[in-house]
Amino acid sequence: MTIPTDHRLDDAQWNKLLRDAADAFDDLSIKRGFQWYKKGLVGPLDVAAPRRVEAVVEDAGPCTVRLNLDDMRASECECSSESPCKHMAAVLMAYADERGRSIHALANARTTFLMQQAEEAGVRASSAKTGGGSSPLPEIRRRALAIPAMSVAEWHEWFALCADRLDNATLNPRYVTDFLSVVRDATPSLSPAAERLFGLNAYLFVLRKLTAGTFMGYYTSIAAADAKDAILHGLEQELDLASEPEGRARLLETASYLRGAMLTETQGESSLLETYVELWARWIWPNVQDPGIYAEELRMLREEESARGASLSRLALLVARSWMHLYRKEDREAWSLLAEADKHRLRHGDVLRLLQHLAEAGEWPRLADWLAECAAPLIGRRYGSQDKYGQYWEAVVERLPEAEERMWDAIAGQLPYSGHLYEEKLRARGRWEQWIDYQLSLGSDPLDYRATELQPLEKEAPETLLPFYHQAVERYVLTKNRQGYKLAVKLLKRLAKLYKKLKREQRWESFLEAFASRHGRLRALQEELRKGKLIP
Repeated sequence: MTIPTDHRLDDAQWNKLLRDAADAFDDLSIKRGFQWYKKGLVGPLDVAAPRRVEAVVEDAGPCTVRLNLDDMRASECECSSESPCKHMAAVLMAYADERGRSIHALANARTTFLMQQAEEAGVRASSAKTGGGSSPLPEIRRRALAIPAMSVAEWHEWFALCADRLDNATLNPRYVTDFLSVVRDATPSLSPAAERLFGLNAYLFVLRKLTAGTFMGYYTSIAAADAKDAILHGLEQELDLASEPEGRARLLETASYLRGAMLTETQGESSLLETYVELWARWIWPNVQDPGIYAEELRMLREEESARGASLSRLALLVARSWMHLYRKEDREAWSLLAEADKHRLRHGDVLRLLQHLAEAGEWPRLADWLAECAAPLIGRRYGSQDKYGQYWEAVVERLPEAEERMWDAIAGQLPYSGHLYEEKLRARGRWEQWIDYQLSLGSDPLDYRATELQPLEKEAPETLLPFYHQAVERYVLTKNRQGYKLAVKLLKRLAKLYKKLKREQRWESFLEAFASRHGRLRALQEELRKGKLIP
């Protein structure tokens, strides 16, 4: 992510923040703060004065937090906690993230700071023994002079030389910081586009190093997550090659490097595949106006498939090929590849990202086809993906009203997995009869809904509630216990009001008389009816 220089925290400021957080917060509070921040419960930050940060954090109610970065213990929160709380920690997470620092390291502030102290002590001891300093080796600086003219492959050879300086270091967040520091200290001035591509490749190098093993320890996982976040945030920023056409060659070289990397990514890992997808979607697709590159990439993917053999990641290959067919507007080929990828643990996020691309490109007819023909079976039956799926349908129908029936067919076709989404859409569009029919088919209980949730029906289509209440009354009577009878009477009272509102009092009286007669032997029910003043 590109962060304005005046907003960044330098290493000294960051270490002080870690030290202060470790000193002020207990481990539980700061980890809960991390969870609150990841849930998106922290509002916009207001840095009204230097070293003072204010924000609202949602909990049971809104809590206003005022952070004092000079004295963390002097910070204030409207909650009842007397010590630095999770709300303060959540705001601190937001502050660190905005300034390009690792929230994972902050969430483990105590351990991270102690770990850094130990490593710094080790470096000092090593330097004392060898009499050496920490400046880059002459060979690194000498070869760095050629970086502006190097290819991407040569960049990675140079990165390996930089990494040799840290050969005995533990793979953790500090390793990433130290590696990037060695790279930054030796790198000559580059053009804007070259600098962006060089920075991306530096992160790719370190990410591959972190994820190369079959097992990643806790701190290695944190470092890999931070590196991945930095890569994806960076790719979100536009790459302008208009004034640097020579940057296209390096961009495609980077794509070639990523192709080989992601096709051998460890099973269960997806960082490099996600980066490959974002590189093509964010930087290549907008910058390279040559449809032939997609056919060429498909050819290269086929060659990789033949060459890699058993080490090939089938999932990555199939997802990558589906993207190339998407760019070529060969949607059915893409759908077929995704259906095959579903046999190799296709993630619903992989499909949602394809839909996102079509939405951002404004290709609404194609998006409707994808939602109905491909996405429905691939993500429509997976809990947790329904909300986003529904949002894309909303965007399509808003622009193509004629697509609404396709939306209903697609969502209804995924029941019961799409039940929540189906109900939500029916309510939003006032399709009350269908909504009630669905509740009746489920055997839903009217008492599970708050009165405010049923008010729109009572106002717009009160008659639709009659079978809903009647079914529930009979179900409660069948329980044959007093609690069930009490709930039945509660619903009968609601029915009485509905019949009155519909001016069907005579029908209500006939029903109630027949109901009381039919259940005349249920003495407890009769007592509850009398208590409710429904019968004399």
